Amino acid sequence: MKNFLRILGHIEELTVGGLLLLLAVGTTIQVMTRYFLGMTFDWFDEGSRYLLVFVTFAGAGMAVKYGAHFSMEAVTQYAPPRIAAALRTLAGLLSAAVMLVIAWYGWEQTTLLARYGMTTASLGMPMWVAYLPIPVFGVSIALRFLGRALGQARIMFGQTAEERD
Repeated sequence: MKNFLRILGHIEELTVGGLLLLLAVGTTIQVMTRYFLGMTFDWFDEGSRYLLVFVTFAGAGMAVKYGAHFSMEAVTQYAPPRIAAALRTLAGLLSAAVMLVIAWYGWEQTTLLARYGMTTASLGMPMWVAYLPIPVFGVSIALRFLGRALGQARIMFGQTAEERD
């Protein structure tokens, strides 16, 4: 299972990195063709918007995975280890709850768009596809916050890495 999650993590990182590179190169080409050739590609502007949503939510999940997300550490830095772990556990649980709410409302919006059969203006892609990263990555982020909270709860109750294995 750990091997599978490691491979999935590598695929996630390569996908996000590749999409960011694609967006950067594509945006450069779009700007150059607009200013030097007087041509624009409407489909690229629309596609890049939806790719940016995908990359943002996928990148947020990776930030949680590596602990690189925004966090307030002024209190936990000076608190005793168990109290700091308790505060981090609480923060992880609250963050997971917020992400589950976002995922729920994202899912409601996605299903509503699928029911109405709306499509994007330039690409003609079903609009629900553009909104799908919100509930999918919302749940993924929530699960990662729950995992971090569980790890902090183990520290809070004094369980070491050797006792877990």
